[in-house]
Amino acid sequence: MTPPEVHTNHVDVEELKNRFASFLQEQRYRNTSERMRILERIAELPGHFTADQLYVYMHTHGDKVSRATIYSTLELLTQCNLVIRHRFEGDSMKYELTSRLPNHDHLFCVDCGRMVEFCAPQLQELVRYVARQYALSPVRHSLQIFARCPNFVECPHRP
Repeated sequence: MTPPEVHTNHVDVEELKNRFASFLQEQRYRNTSERMRILERIAELPGHFTADQLYVYMHTHGDKVSRATIYSTLELLTQCNLVIRHRFEGDSMKYELTSRLPNHDHLFCVDCGRMVEFCAPQLQELVRYVARQYALSPVRHSLQIFARCPNFVECPHRP
């Protein structure tokens, strides 16, 4: 399994760590160096990653952390809303940092497997509209659109 490439977009890691530390204290969880190191490494990764990719990435960078610690920390980061969990069609569980590209959705090509992340203000308004119709306040949403390449034979993203 190949570890993902390091992400170049700037993320305020100290702010993330402060938010996570506050969450851990409020929920009466221990604030460990391993948990903080996992969050630091997540901030280095590109958009989506699996727990196994994170494990490989950390071990290739000299971090000695167990898979169990990674899984439990990902669960805490999800509860804290620093990481979001996705189950894309046919994929294992994927995670991404919520602050990297907030309020976005996903478009997949069913032929070549390409994924496009996009933001549509009209969709955000629709989410608010639908929630209001049921006297609710939207927290987040997840939309996955599956489409086809116009010409799979000439598709530059074809595997």
